[in-house]
Amino acid sequence: MTVPYALDVSHSSTKSLLKLLGRWRGSVWKAVLPQLCFWTIAYIVVGVFYRYFLPDDAQIVFEKLARYLNKGIDAYIPLTFMLGFFVTFVVGRWSQILNGIGWIDNAAMAFATFIQGADEETKLLRRTLIRYMVLNQTLVLRDISMQVRKRFATFDIVVASGIATKAEMAELTGVKDDYARYWVPLQWCYQHLTKARETGKIPSDHLLGKITGEIQNFQHGLHLLLKYDWVPVPLVYPQVVLLSVRLYFTICLISRQFLRGDNFDPWLPVVTIVQFVVYTGWTKVAEMLLNPLGDDDDDLECNYVIDKNLTSGLTLVDRGSQQPPTMEKDIFWNDKRVVPLYTKKASKRHVHELVGSAAKVDLMKNVQQCTLYPHRNMLAQLSDYEKQTMTRIVAIGSSPANNSIIVEVEKQKLIP
Repeated sequence: MTVPYALDVSHSSTKSLLKLLGRWRGSVWKAVLPQLCFWTIAYIVVGVFYRYFLPDDAQIVFEKLARYLNKGIDAYIPLTFMLGFFVTFVVGRWSQILNGIGWIDNAAMAFATFIQGADEETKLLRRTLIRYMVLNQTLVLRDISMQVRKRFATFDIVVASGIATKAEMAELTGVKDDYARYWVPLQWCYQHLTKARETGKIPSDHLLGKITGEIQNFQHGLHLLLKYDWVPVPLVYPQVVLLSVRLYFTICLISRQFLRGDNFDPWLPVVTIVQFVVYTGWTKVAEMLLNPLGDDDDDLECNYVIDKNLTSGLTLVDRGSQQPPTMEKDIFWNDKRVVPLYTKKASKRHVHELVGSAAKVDLMKNVQQCTLYPHRNMLAQLSDYEKQTMTRIVAIGSSPANNSIIVEVEKQKLIP
């Protein structure tokens, strides 16, 4: 259930920052607060036990242990390095999964445009192709995403949802290989497309290739999701990182205690609490993104993707039998210079032209002419005659675009 917040950060202002930090669902506060409360209570319990229940001899031993554990703990457990590397790896993996989840829009537009015909049979073909692709996506996601599995717990529910017919599901359940079953709907797509090419509904082999290419891209993304689910991050990697963070703050329960004789003796270690929020929040980033197809606040909306693909896919292909609007001259037709229009409020914002940083630099300003001759590294290899013939004087003028232009070229017998 992805948490949207892009609108809150549309301005880099203090108000936007406060709105962002004030979010609860999917926030660092929600992720860290339960563990922080538990750790703080444990810290206070250890402190009370040290101050009021340990005899003097035991307190001396406790103080020696605390000083020993606090000495070089950050060097012994390099959390910054470990978390930085691990989170970078997990975010990259999350990005690949997001790109592979599959969007049907390109395929739907290809079906609507390149499969020609306004009859009911052609309309049925287009809609069936969309449904088969959504069925393929559903079969894959229900095996790797708990939120989709909860929705489509059985094949009967898939049929009742309108994504497959009883005959199609009977054909699918007859496939003995579970892996091959994922791709059977796409095989049906290819069979229908081949027949459509033979009957002339698809005008050329090139267009057939374009259509099948979109299906292959869709299949490639779903296959990527399966591979990421089958082959997770090696277990020892997250174990080491996540255990190190917990172990670090377990040691801090003793090492960060304020001891007798300290000049300042508060009950709570404020700096360590800040460390706890930062490091544990950093760890939660990796934990939440490690499996983005799960059921946490920031996991991908797999059910919505299925719904969106089915709805928009069928809507787009149904427009395949409709003609586009009649072409009309645009409002800039008679204008020699196209000037885009803005509302009064939008026009107050300065628009920075996207031009090269050196594009408007005129190096020949107030220069009447310049001399061109071979590079000095080449002069030793040239005869005097070659030096003379290769040297040019260029008369400089100005173009309307403020760029220098060559007006006249003539030979010059001058070598510096």
